[in-house]
Amino acid sequence: MKTIWLQRLMKWTTAFQKFMRGRYGRFDQLNKTLFVLVLICLVLTPWLPFQLGRILAVIGLILLYGRFFSKKIYPRSNENQAYIRRVAKVKGFFTKRKQTISDKRTYVFFACPHCQQKMRAPRGKGRIRVTCSNCHEHFEQKV
Repeated sequence: MKTIWLQRLMKWTTAFQKFMRGRYGRFDQLNKTLFVLVLICLVLTPWLPFQLGRILAVIGLILLYGRFFSKKIYPRSNENQAYIRRVAKVKGFFTKRKQTISDKRTYVFFACPHCQQKMRAPRGKGRIRVTCSNCHEHFEQKV
């Protein structure tokens, strides 16, 4: 009994490996995000009109499976890399805003009058002479 079950499992595993040969088959960042969005759509289904949550979940699953079983490996990898770059850009934007907000207590932020380059100086130094690192313009600023 055990050997028949084990043989069937090995046969199924071999068939699946043969099917997946030459396919993308990676659960990368974009696929993980699609999966999370599908789960969110399914959770929100009772509160969305016209079964919109289920429709969006089915579309997300089709995209997920389409990417996973695709034989075009390099385009799927490029899609994932582009997604990672976009996410990093958005994260960088919010990280920079968070850092600026936390720095407002210790620094004064101002712009160069010539090129509008943003700069900062420590608070409480009085009037200082500043040289812009971008256009090398000299000007005085009260901080």
